Amino acid sequence: IRPALADKQGWAVFAGTPKGRNQFYDIMKLAENSDEWFSLKLPASVSGLLPPTELEAAKAQLTEDQFLQEFECSFDAAIVGAIYGKEMRQVDLSNRITDVPYDPAVPVHTAWDLGYRDDTAIWWYQLVGNEVHVLDYYGASGADVSDLAEEVLSRDYRYERHWLPHDARAKTLASGGKSIVEQMAYYLGSDKLAIVPDLSVQDGIQAVRRMLPRCWFDTRCGEGIEALRQYQRNYDEDKKAFRRTPRHDWCSHPADAFRMMAVAERKIEEQKEATRPKTIHTITLNEL
Repeated sequence: IRPALADKQGWAVFAGTPKGRNQFYDIMKLAENSDEWFSLKLPASVSGLLPPTELEAAKAQLTEDQFLQEFECSFDAAIVGAIYGKEMRQVDLSNRITDVPYDPAVPVHTAWDLGYRDDTAIWWYQLVGNEVHVLDYYGASGADVSDLAEEVLSRDYRYERHWLPHDARAKTLASGGKSIVEQMAYYLGSDKLAIVPDLSVQDGIQAVRRMLPRCWFDTRCGEGIEALRQYQRNYDEDKKAFRRTPRHDWCSHPADAFRMMAVAERKIEEQKEATRPKTIHTITLNEL
């Protein structure tokens, strides 16, 4: 728009209702931090444009998140239909998006999603006690295996495992008949690669929901965090209801990679449980 306005010294107005920290949010922050822009936010509780009786009626019919988004201009309210809306709101309220330091004494894991159009998402994390410390996020489009491996190795971390989705085993003609796993092994070492169990999307979503209350996010994960906030279900116009299946958009790859992390973390916990010595309180009669 700016080039079209430049020759006539024209102006533009951007107005709307928040729906997560999307492009509208970016424009608002630009306006707030620039002397050339004017910005105005009118939450209903401050503006006085609506009578109190109308606000009370709206509160009675809408969810808290819907009310905060539509009437209080909240960019942090959970988006309607957001799959992890409740959990990500708790992450915000408990201040679990902060500076998360890397602990050299604890190994680092990565979780990947490899898209059909060369879109790739990677999360870096550490398992520290009962907490999941999410250190970093990276998303790329059109990068080849060597570029992605270089990105991973550029971080001075002590890696233990790189978790890849189950379709990374598939061999393609374009890669000379080699799978992603075989290509990655050349750069990252075959002993550090692992395939995430092939669970259904719904089972993976439940695994993420169980894990999110234990997650701490570094501020460097901004793009990935916003994808988790805006990851939504498809809306059925005929039934006027949200479907069980997630909508495929820019949030899909970061959210799918995070789902790989949750499934991998659950597998690690199951392995620890299997090797934990039995006691009189946990052993069964058959095992005895």
